[in-house]
Amino acid sequence: MSSTPVEVTRTGEHTFVATNPRGGRVAIGREGAPDAFTPGELLLAAIAACSALTSENLLVRRLGEDAELTVHADRTKDPADKHRFARVQVGFDVDLGAVEDDDERAKLLDAVERAIGKYCTVSRSVEEGTPIDLTLPS
Repeated sequence: MSSTPVEVTRTGEHTFVATNPRGGRVAIGREGAPDAFTPGELLLAAIAACSALTSENLLVRRLGEDAELTVHADRTKDPADKHRFARVQVGFDVDLGAVEDDDERAKLLDAVERAIGKYCTVSRSVEEGTPIDLTLPS
């Protein structure tokens, strides 16, 4: 197991809290639980956040330190299996107006796409289907 595990602890009926060693906390629950993310929403957030963090330096370098960046993630559910995502869609909201040259804009977008494809651990793990080892008490 990794040296920095994330722990998920039950806090009530269908509600949990995830914590990391740095003190970060996220409320988790079933759909409809107030102030909580569902596990699927957390996966979408992780994919969007990984894409944002991976591309941030490239975009800020070209657009400036005050560049606003929002990344959205949504999913299409598998019609044959309601407990599986068929696809995940990731979209960027970022003003590229500071890059006026079309060729330079295309180069920037290509660099962002390549960086995410190469360095975004979450997206790469999901796309490649990382095996999960489950340990239950005996």
